[in-house]
Amino acid sequence: MANNALIRGAAEASKKFLDIGGAVAAGINATPDYVPSKNNRVAENKAIQAKVNNYMSKMKTDMDFTSFNPAETATMRNFLLSQRTIYTDAAKKAAEFDDTTDPDYMLYVDQMQNVNNSFTNLAAQLKSYKKSKLEYASNMQEGLYSNGNPGSKSKESAIIYGFYDADGDGRSEDKYDAPFQIQEGGNIAFNVDGQEISYNGMEEPFFKDTKFLNSLNKTSEEAYNSGLRGNANNPYAERAYDQQLNDTLQNENALRSIIFDFNAEAPMNDIGDRLDNGEIDLAQARIEVKDRLLIARENAYKKGKKQYDKKQEDLGSESFNLSGSQIASNNDATSTLNAWIEVGAIGKAKKFKYIVRSPQDRATQTKMDYEITKTKDGKYYLGGNGTPELLSPKLAKEMFNIDLK
Repeated sequence: MANNALIRGAAEASKKFLDIGGAVAAGINATPDYVPSKNNRVAENKAIQAKVNNYMSKMKTDMDFTSFNPAETATMRNFLLSQRTIYTDAAKKAAEFDDTTDPDYMLYVDQMQNVNNSFTNLAAQLKSYKKSKLEYASNMQEGLYSNGNPGSKSKESAIIYGFYDADGDGRSEDKYDAPFQIQEGGNIAFNVDGQEISYNGMEEPFFKDTKFLNSLNKTSEEAYNSGLRGNANNPYAERAYDQQLNDTLQNENALRSIIFDFNAEAPMNDIGDRLDNGEIDLAQARIEVKDRLLIARENAYKKGKKQYDKKQEDLGSESFNLSGSQIASNNDATSTLNAWIEVGAIGKAKKFKYIVRSPQDRATQTKMDYEITKTKDGKYYLGGNGTPELLSPKLAKEMFNIDLK
């Protein structure tokens, strides 16, 4: 039995957590045209989700989500009986023929086969419907469906799967008010607001595109780190990102998801408002979303470059200019050294290569081998440049930009 207690357990076990940085949001919020707003489509989808989840929370824990109510069971019984009558009558007629090649005989055989096919089709669709109903309940509880779905389609799915509690009384009245039907050939259908919708032809709600959002955040982080290393803003990377956005945003579901689902991480709800109000079409929305995401990447790079420039100012006149690749190499070495120091390794030397910047008497653009060792008394010693010497916090900061405890 598939009951709501099992669904709640499955939802907890498969929850998806999304850790998004602030680079995308910071870039988008810096866009001059951005105006925070509240979108009706988002509110409508959230209201439907609340109704569905509220209804499920009021169910008894032993209630079978995939059961059929008495009216639905009666519909299936009537269909099976009517089809059996057709089969029996056709079988009787076929039995009257001695010549099995007679076209009329074949007509009755076809009728019998059609009944068999309708039973097989009905059984398959009922099995699929039960499985989809269970998945729908779990997805709804986890909030995986996109707020970019039309509210009418979200409501339609809730009604078809029997989870739409319109008045909040814990009873999905629309399930009973939307008659379950069996069409010719054993296809199941539902009457939603006077419209007959076949199960095979229904449009399922699409999901939030968290994969796309994660890729946006990764791009912003890479741009920020590039600026932080002092690299120039790579025009080839910019063009590649532009093309990537062109390709991804051609998918209307991905476009609607980034507009309507991630207001905290990528504010786009003003675009959503104008799209729903008919002020812009989907093509214009696609252009504005892409422009905003390109600005976000640019701003992330500028933020990293600003940190790099400040770091260079802090080094003072004793520093000397390094290439972007040299700076990147030094920064990587610094990260490794800081991680080694955090661990607090004792007696094990850390070997590395570094291009020193200061003090002046050490200034060179030749990468040198160094070695840092920590003794049991908590002191650090620097080797690789003659006799090992005590590595003071000041010297460690000047040479390698590492922070000794």
